[in-house]
Amino acid sequence: MSAATAHEDTGLQATASASALLINGLIFAGMVWAGLATEGAEENPEPPNIAVELAELPRLGKEPEPNALPRIVQPPAPPPPETDVASLSREIEEAEEEKKKEEEEKKQRELAEEKKRLEEEQRKKEELEERQRKRKEARERKRAMQDALRNLDDPRADDEDAPGLKDGVRDGTSTDPNSLYNQQVYLSLVKTMLERQFKVPANIPADERNRLKATVKFAIDANGKVKGEPTMVRPSGNKFFDDAALTTVRKFGAGSALKLPLPKDAALRKTVLASGLKPTLEGKQAR
Repeated sequence: MSAATAHEDTGLQATASASALLINGLIFAGMVWAGLATEGAEENPEPPNIAVELAELPRLGKEPEPNALPRIVQPPAPPPPETDVASLSREIEEAEEEKKKEEEEKKQRELAEEKKRLEEEQRKKEELEERQRKRKEARERKRAMQDALRNLDDPRADDEDAPGLKDGVRDGTSTDPNSLYNQQVYLSLVKTMLERQFKVPANIPADERNRLKATVKFAIDANGKVKGEPTMVRPSGNKFFDDAALTTVRKFGAGSALKLPLPKDAALRKTVLASGLKPTLEGKQAR
């Protein structure tokens, strides 16, 4: 190595050492200065600068400004416990059942009242029909009596001094003309009431019907009802006519609203109840 080269290396090393020493000195000086500055700051701290701005709450019904504070919203209520939900459901069910029960009871009361009203109306209707039926029967008996009196021939008019009666029985035991008169009036009344119910079959021609007669025998009780089965004593010769006559008598039997009158005379009533009646139904008198 030459002397010039050696001298040059020595200069570089000196320069590097001087530079390192200078840098270390600067670092140390900086650290000292920083320590002194920190101590002074702790003894006399300066307050920080804080920027304050006023914010306005928005009015109800007005949209808040973008930079305004958010509106405070009430948080939703927490869900009820499961036990409370079950209790509420049970109370609702009980309330519905009670309501249904009340509606059913109300319906039953209305049905009972309606039934009672209908029964009352039916009772009044039956009473009215019964009164009308009795009035009708009274009118029919009155008309029958009037017809019987108009059509009755008094046998006493033939001979007032005769010891007996023209239509009397040869071995008769009564000489009282009133007895026979009462009997004829009563039989005529019974015949008239029967003929009011007598319906001649339509298959019998009118000219033949007017000639037909049938005598029927039957018994009656103390209530004016035909008892037992009527019998044909003197048939007309026409089976349809005779059957209709028997059917007419049966209409006054038990279970029917129709009934025959009884004689007012006690002796005649006793005879009728014991012996029965034998009226003759005529086709020309049928209604």
